[in-house]
Amino acid sequence: MSVTVRVASPADAPLIAGFIRDLAEYERLLHEVEVTEEDLRRDLFGENPRCFCDIAEHEGRPVGFALWF
Repeated sequence: MSVTVRVASPADAPLIAGFIRDLAEYERLLHEVEVTEEDLRRDLFGENPRCFCDIAEHEGRPVGFALWF
């Protein structure tokens, strides 16, 4: 299995939000999630990014992410 990792782009905001919600649901914490796509665009890709994200892909399909600050 070959996985590639790339830097996330503003177009990935819906994907990242989905990954965050999926993880929260798995951890039974979905009720705690307040993130919006607009929040992600501002905080990841704005003038002064507050956090960073990479996307893992297998055969061109997103399969994971790393989000850090």
